[in-house]
Amino acid sequence: MPDVAELTTHLLNGVVLGLLYAVIALGFMLILGTMEVINFSHGVLFALGGYLALALQPHVGWWTALVLAPLGVGAVGLVLELGVRRTYGRDPLFGLLFTFGAALALEEIIRIVWGPGGYTISPPAFVSGPFHLGFLFYSKYRVLVAVLAVVVLALVWWFLEKTSYGAVVKAGAHDSEMVRALGINLNRIWLLVFGIGCGLAGLAGALAGPMRGAYADMGVTMVIESFVVVVVGGMGSLLGAVVAGIMMGQVVGITTYFAPKLAEIMVFVVMAVVLLVRPSGIFGEAGLAE
Repeated sequence: MPDVAELTTHLLNGVVLGLLYAVIALGFMLILGTMEVINFSHGVLFALGGYLALALQPHVGWWTALVLAPLGVGAVGLVLELGVRRTYGRDPLFGLLFTFGAALALEEIIRIVWGPGGYTISPPAFVSGPFHLGFLFYSKYRVLVAVLAVVVLALVWWFLEKTSYGAVVKAGAHDSEMVRALGINLNRIWLLVFGIGCGLAGLAGALAGPMRGAYADMGVTMVIESFVVVVVGGMGSLLGAVVAGIMMGQVVGITTYFAPKLAEIMVFVVMAVVLLVRPSGIFGEAGLAE
């Protein structure tokens, strides 16, 4: 007989993890869907966000660090895009190899600056400790992470659907030649998108730090699982990223409760099943970059 309180805790953890997956996957998807570049550095940028938040928090406070860390990672993304843009229109392997090399370099930079060991990060004082929900105690910080992730996802949706820049991003992903013919400088748009995508990875890393700690290769698993979320949700679909993210979070949460050793494997099993039934992903036909 399963312990209801413990099982509920794992389910709630799955929701929080799923929302983090969605934030990371959304950044990954924006870059892949718009520029057709598989950003292999996405995982190490996730880690960099956690480390920057760790370094900034004692000096500027948690909230300011939460803003500055993604901005710093986004700035690194802008620099990376200046190199990646030389691969546009060529074999996608060039972009993949460039970002893979950048990931290795950034990971070594993290080790040089912060050392090879990991760090435990304390949550801010105002959300330390648990909520008492009657039959269980649940982390206040995880609730805050879930709320902030929902706010970020809503802001990205607003940017894509309600702003002129968002309209250009979607149009550029669908037909870049037509957008160029209208006199729009797509290079600037792609620079912006790459920076936003990398900033989302950094934000997720800053939020995940107090839950997972900070270590140089903390983003390796996350980048693989975020790619799984993009594939399962459907290329270019924001709704698909959210639904698939929460679904994968629940898969990890439930499997961790019943069979912890199978948690990571089950993510790929679910992906295989979804792709067998629907090769374009759950919301693939409605994607922005179809």
